[in-house]
Amino acid sequence: MNSTRRPAMLPRVILASLATRKTSAALIVAAIALSLVMILGIERLRHQVHANFASTVSGMDLIVSARGGPTNILLYSVFHLSEPTAGIEWSTVEHLAAHPKVKWWIPISLGDFHRGFPVVATNDSYLEHYRYGRDRPLELATGKWLAGPDQVVLGSDVARRLGYGPGASVVLAHGSGGGPAIIKHADHPFTVSGVLAPTGTPVDQGLYISLQAMALIHSGGRYAYPTPGGPAASDMPDSVNAVMLGLKQRTAILGLQRELSNYDGEPLSAIIPGVELQRLWRMTANVENALRAASVAVFLVALLVLISTVLAALEGRRHELAVLRAAGAGRGTVYGVIVGESLCLTLAGCVSGVLILFAAQLILAPWALTEWSLRLPSYLLAGRELPLVAAVLLAGSLAGLLPAEKAFRNSLADGLTPRS
Repeated sequence: MNSTRRPAMLPRVILASLATRKTSAALIVAAIALSLVMILGIERLRHQVHANFASTVSGMDLIVSARGGPTNILLYSVFHLSEPTAGIEWSTVEHLAAHPKVKWWIPISLGDFHRGFPVVATNDSYLEHYRYGRDRPLELATGKWLAGPDQVVLGSDVARRLGYGPGASVVLAHGSGGGPAIIKHADHPFTVSGVLAPTGTPVDQGLYISLQAMALIHSGGRYAYPTPGGPAASDMPDSVNAVMLGLKQRTAILGLQRELSNYDGEPLSAIIPGVELQRLWRMTANVENALRAASVAVFLVALLVLISTVLAALEGRRHELAVLRAAGAGRGTVYGVIVGESLCLTLAGCVSGVLILFAAQLILAPWALTEWSLRLPSYLLAGRELPLVAAVLLAGSLAGLLPAEKAFRNSLADGLTPRS
């Protein structure tokens, strides 16, 4: 075989060989595609969950609560995924609001629910200062923010799932979000004044009332209406569950955290949301690693399918390969044909897997946002994923080395001699 024609002929030989084994080639491509979907899908989901959680605490420097576990404080104050601890006195809130290092403050009081959705009592600072994503403010999709103690603002998920809109009547209940209500506040109905725009964070799954309203329905507050933006002597609930703080200078975070940990008024815990998120990820690292191991195992199975299929096909290709040898094909040509086929199958599997995953993202994105408040990525392939795809391509190509060596070792005479 002319050495100058050999490189040009290899792709034709490879494609012709694959065309004669369409069914087995399609199965190999499907196996590799599905394994890549798992590998990339798990990585994207992990990255997106981390990004969504991080976006929920954007711009928040400290969360102050009664003495308790830092992770639990983060979970109930920001994500509403745990039971709140005891409250902190309003005098402490006044101290925090007046602190010279504090730029803004958001009080949070929890404990009530409506049909499984948490109720968050706060003030105007929540709409003004709460940030998510890349410093994005909250916005109202319809209606207006709280203007009285009988009004409630809904997160987008609550409004969509329950079919509520401005003007709807809502009755809150005290008790666990997952169990029966302990007390229904039927004598204090609320009117929906507005609905927040979707954020893709736990904000979408809350109902928001004023601190004054929370105190009134529990008969525990002493308020002068309307509630002003800052604390005053006439604006004094008994306690709140947490206070989110934004500082004038981020370099003051550690100093204020130590100061509040030694606060004389009452035992306090001041947590840094970003630090606690990293601790949370370390706690879930074993689960993430188990998912990664499962996806790698699926890919290894796909490689074994590729190797075994090529090896099984060699028995019927001995004559074809012997003809190539007789035409002057050396080790490089035989390796080029077999490894080239493995590379083509792996490449087709990778392309198919990326396209399948991209299509799944587009289809599932609205559902994931509404059901889980999870924003799925909209890109085809990210730069950080290129090493993963390259590793899959390399592994798929190397999987052809064993069949290639076996094909080359088949003797020329054995391939050309008809079998009885």
